[in-house]
Amino acid sequence: MPRTSHAEGLEDDLAATVAAQDGDDAEAYAVARDAVDKANLAVNKDPESNVADLQARLAELEGFEAQLAEDPATRELVELSRLNLARAYLVMEDIEQAEAAMDQVLRVARERRPDVDQFGPTFAAYYDARREALDGLGRAEIAVECGVPCEVTIDAVPSAPQSGPLYLGTYRVWIRAKDDSALEERHTVALDQPGEVVSVTFPTVGPEPEPEPEPEPVELAPAAPGWKRVLPRWASATLAVVGVGGLAAGAAMLSLDGTCPGGFDPVRQAQDCPELYESTNVGGALVGVGAAVAATGGVILIVDEVRVGKQSGRQATLTWTVRF
Repeated sequence: MPRTSHAEGLEDDLAATVAAQDGDDAEAYAVARDAVDKANLAVNKDPESNVADLQARLAELEGFEAQLAEDPATRELVELSRLNLARAYLVMEDIEQAEAAMDQVLRVARERRPDVDQFGPTFAAYYDARREALDGLGRAEIAVECGVPCEVTIDAVPSAPQSGPLYLGTYRVWIRAKDDSALEERHTVALDQPGEVVSVTFPTVGPEPEPEPEPEPVELAPAAPGWKRVLPRWASATLAVVGVGGLAAGAAMLSLDGTCPGGFDPVRQAQDCPELYESTNVGGALVGVGAAVAATGGVILIVDEVRVGKQSGRQATLTWTVRF
């Protein structure tokens, strides 16, 4: 297996990798790359005991998307390590894990054929069989829609925003803005249907919109005070009717003033008319009081109706006619 070293102490290397991650990225990247080299050697010696460690070391190294995008040699190390992982699973007769490791190699390589022959003809034939199987499933694409100038990698390999045909499966998409914002995003994209195009928008979250200004307060004109009736309508009408009744009674009494009871002529039939009606004072008083009461009730009723009519948008007109 190429690009392996003979250093030992894998557990110590893992601690060193974690510590280096907190320091300089370049140093952490170098530590992760060396850890993959050592894990490959351990797998070659004892696949069953060390295959899980190699898988974990590869996941750590693949997290350095930016560095891998600019480092073809280390990308080749990752590819050969994936092939070594598939070979180890085949030795262990774990076909499912072997297929997963091999298919990952095929998705990254696309049309390019890796150096599988160094692992022997049986392994090379297995690679070809898996490639034929993926070809039969069809292909799909990833389309990255960048809102700002950006660069894209798919499984740590530099890519155009429109990926072109890819085998079905899951891909790591890393996007970085080319401006001074230093904005970057990682997406996991699953291609499940042949012929589909899965879109990824960058940046996922745009700038927050400006808040809408508060509307200016509107001052409303004070409402006109509601008009209250001087008297209820029925009371005003009753007052006017009573007044008219008194006026009519007084007028009737005045019409009898100076006449004889029974309708006799006080001059020619004086013997039949011992006395005359005297209603001047009472009739006049009734006429005066009745007129005053009728006028008061009528005026109050008219004023109330007019004011209330104006308040409700209408006008009422009442006309009283008194005849003697």
